[in-house]
Amino acid sequence: MMWFEGRQTKKRSQQAMRARAMTIHDHLAERTLALTHGDRLAIADDFPLRFDVMVFLAAAAVHRLRRHDNEEAMSQAVWEMAFEGFEESLRNRGVTDLRMGARMNRLLRQAGGRGMAYLTAWESGDETALRAAIARNILNGADPDDARVAVLLASAREVIGNPLP
Repeated sequence: MMWFEGRQTKKRSQQAMRARAMTIHDHLAERTLALTHGDRLAIADDFPLRFDVMVFLAAAAVHRLRRHDNEEAMSQAVWEMAFEGFEESLRNRGVTDLRMGARMNRLLRQAGGRGMAYLTAWESGDETALRAAIARNILNGADPDDARVAVLLASAREVIGNPLP
């Protein structure tokens, strides 16, 4: 009986982690839409822009969870949930199973590099590198002193500075 109870407890714990990761993902998705909608960043609101902003905010959440909350497993769950969201979005745009694997692999490579650039800058406290990464990755090579960089940084700082749902 103890084996079964342990298995059930583990299953409930995984379900609770997934539910919280989904809640955090939804929070980040709402922030992403708030930043990309209505020409706020002066860039066409399309999948690439939403992808880049979501990766940036997901990296902020990962940083928050790892550094401030000491929740490594939850940070991984949030990162994975972001990719579930990307896959769902691509399917809604008509990407089929035959093309999905290649698209997701490309997105994973892009997000990995960008996310690592953001995390490295946050970990080292290098705002210049963070501004440069935002300007390069999200704003298509804009100047790091562009006012839009400050808008994105403010949103990320809210994610990092406030408890996640």
